[in-house]
Amino acid sequence: MNLLAVASSLWFGGAQVSTLEFFDLLRSRVRLKVLTCEEGDAKFFNALSSMSLETYRVPCQTSFAYPTLAVGQAREIVEWADVVWITDVEYVVIPQIRKIKVPVVVHLHSSALICPWWGALYGFREPCLERCSVWRIIRCKQGINLELAKIGLLGDAKARLYWLLDFVKGPLDFFRWSRLINGVVESIDGFIAVSKALWNIHVRHLPSLSSKPFSIVYNLVTEPLKYVKPNPHEPYSDYILYASGSNPAKGPHLLLEAWQEVSKEFKDLRLYMIGCKDTWVERKARQMNLRNIEFIERLPPDRRYYYLMYKAKAVVMPSLVPEAFGRIPVEANRLGVPAIVTNRGALPEIIEDGITGTIAETDSNNLAEAITKTLSRDWDRGAIIGRVFELINPSNIINELLSFFIKIIV
Repeated sequence: MNLLAVASSLWFGGAQVSTLEFFDLLRSRVRLKVLTCEEGDAKFFNALSSMSLETYRVPCQTSFAYPTLAVGQAREIVEWADVVWITDVEYVVIPQIRKIKVPVVVHLHSSALICPWWGALYGFREPCLERCSVWRIIRCKQGINLELAKIGLLGDAKARLYWLLDFVKGPLDFFRWSRLINGVVESIDGFIAVSKALWNIHVRHLPSLSSKPFSIVYNLVTEPLKYVKPNPHEPYSDYILYASGSNPAKGPHLLLEAWQEVSKEFKDLRLYMIGCKDTWVERKARQMNLRNIEFIERLPPDRRYYYLMYKAKAVVMPSLVPEAFGRIPVEANRLGVPAIVTNRGALPEIIEDGITGTIAETDSNNLAEAITKTLSRDWDRGAIIGRVFELINPSNIINELLSFFIKIIV
C-alpha cells in the first residue's frame, strides 16, 4: 500500500505526538511518505528524519488556524498514493486532492471539522449537539468570556465589552469558517475518530456522516515507554501531577479550588503543575494562599516529563470541555499511575472508574472527593499497566488502522 500522510507540523502538540507514534509502527508495514510544511516544527522534522521517512515539504499558509498546503507543488506524490491520510486539521486541502482522484481519509483528533474555535467549542459547558450556526458561535464566545471573567482572566468591564462585540465577531467568524470548509465533508471518503465520544458528537452535528465509512481507533500512546520502563513494584512518591498547562478549558482553576480542601487532609502531599509557571494559574494560587504547590515550566515529552508522571501518586486532568481523547491520563496509565479525570467527552471512555483511575463531576467539591478517594486507596501499578494494555493495545490498533485504509482503497 502506498500511503501519503498529510501533516502540516506547524505546531507540536498531543495530536502530532500521536501521529508520529503511528508513523513509527506503520513504516515497516506500508510504503509511507509524508507531505508537510516548509515552516513546520523542528521537533517534528527531527522525528521524521530519525525514522528515515521520505518527506516532501511545500509552502503553507494558515487561515482561521486551518493550515493550507500547496498541494499543487506535490502533484506527483499525491498521484503516487493509493490513499491520502489527513492526520489532523489539514481539511482545506482535501478538495484539491480529490481532483487528482485519490481517496482521502481524515483522522479526527478534535472538533475542528464541525465548528470553528474548536479549542473551547462549548464555552466551558456541556456538549452542544446541534449543527454549527451563527447564534451558536455567538453564545459560545460569550460563554468563554464570561468564564474568563469569572476566574479573573478578564475584568468585568472588558468581559461586558467583549460580550457585545461577539454579536459582530461571531457572524464574521462563522461565515469565514463556512467558506473555508465548503465542500470539504463531501470530498472525504472515510473517517478515523480517536474515540466513540468524538465520533458521536460529529454525527450529531452532521448526520450525513453516518452514511460514510468510519472506524474508532484509539491513539497508541507508546511515547512514555521510550523514556521510562515501568516496574510494577515501583512505589509512588508524595505528590500528584497536573500536566495540562494553563489553558482554562483544562480546568486548572478547578483543581486549585479542590486543592484547598485536599491539602487540609493530606498536609504533606504536594501538587506539581506542569506548564503553569509564571502564568495566571500561579498568580491565582498565590491569591488563594495555597501551599505545597510547585509550578513547573512547560516540558517537552521527554524523560524528565515522563519520570515526573511515573513517580506521581496520581495524575489529574479536570477538563471542562469534551475531550476528544485524553492523552495525558492514558500516558499515566501506561506507567501504572491512576488518573483522576472529569466526565467530559472521551475521558470516561478511556479511564475506568475504580480500575485505572477515578471519574469526577466538573465542580471543585466533587473533584476534591475524587482526589481524596484516589489517594486513600492502594493502587496496583502492574494491574493498571495490564488493564490499559488490554484497552489500548498498539499492535491491535495498527491492524485496525491498516484494515480501514485497505477498506477505503478497495
